Amino acid sequence: MEKIKILIRTEGHLKLGMGNIFRSIRIAKKFQDKYKAELQFILEPTSIIGIKKILDAGFKVDLIDFSNVKQAIKYIKNYNPNIVINDILNLEEDYIKELKKLNLLIVNFEDKENSVTREHAHIVFNSLYKDEETKTNYYHGPKYAPLKESFKDLPKKKINKECNNFLLAFGGSDPSGFTINVAKLLNKIKDINVTIFVGPSFGSHQQLYDLLKYLDNGKFNIKYDIEYNSKDFEEADIAIASGGNTSFELARAGIPTLLLCQNELEEDRAKLLAKNGNLINLGNGNKLDDEILMKNINKLSKNYQLRKKMSESGQKLVDGLGLDRIADITIQKLKSMKNLG
Repeated sequence: MEKIKILIRTEGHLKLGMGNIFRSIRIAKKFQDKYKAELQFILEPTSIIGIKKILDAGFKVDLIDFSNVKQAIKYIKNYNPNIVINDILNLEEDYIKELKKLNLLIVNFEDKENSVTREHAHIVFNSLYKDEETKTNYYHGPKYAPLKESFKDLPKKKINKECNNFLLAFGGSDPSGFTINVAKLLNKIKDINVTIFVGPSFGSHQQLYDLLKYLDNGKFNIKYDIEYNSKDFEEADIAIASGGNTSFELARAGIPTLLLCQNELEEDRAKLLAKNGNLINLGNGNKLDDEILMKNINKLSKNYQLRKKMSESGQKLVDGLGLDRIADITIQKLKSMKNLG
């Protein structure tokens, strides 16, 4: 098979967050490493932070105005890829209809239950929602969560009887400011350690700096602008996090988790994930009372058996092989391009 050319369209900025960007980079690396594919990213200029992360990862980026569908399709046609991957929250129907007229494989990543563009793709991956009605090649569930390579071969998580190590992870931007609010709350608990992950589009650095002046600095360790690795989670007894892709990473690492949702999409995800027993869904974090959050922290901290059960459920739910499944399914479909409609 000749060299595979792949275009990836994605997005990531302060308002949206960085989940699509991190996922797209992981996918790109997998195709590059496993199938020696040639990769190119295309983004709108509004994704300034996302563009920087992609360039830092060593990939090429072109800026496209997708409000001009004709020009966007012309660019894609001239690039002449074998595969176009769309990792966009609200993909435009007119764009994908025009894209399907080209002789290439269309792969979409979705995070919603319903989508007007689903039927126009050749392959769809959705790590959350079932769709038994669609006629497209639709792959759903946590087995298709594209985690980093470091999450593949993890041992069974050892659950400590004493609960001293907390982890805060509210995504790439934390638009609701949960990082600061929860840090204030944890500062009231004695004899604990707290690791705070601050994402690349986090918008409250000054507030965080000001807060640290008044916190017990011996408790808090802040890690800036990183994409999580499994080693970052090893010491954690409890995570307090948002309901994005980090939910799957925490499940794979076996970390009992309290989930605070930042928006309606995360609330929908959390309801599904909570059914598996690896996390406690606290709903909309913007409406959550500090007293209720502290009550749940104490409940989970003191219940060793519950944390043990949650940890086992998470590691059973997510096996870390999603990237390989995604790449292999895509390439097998590409090999049968003559059968595409």
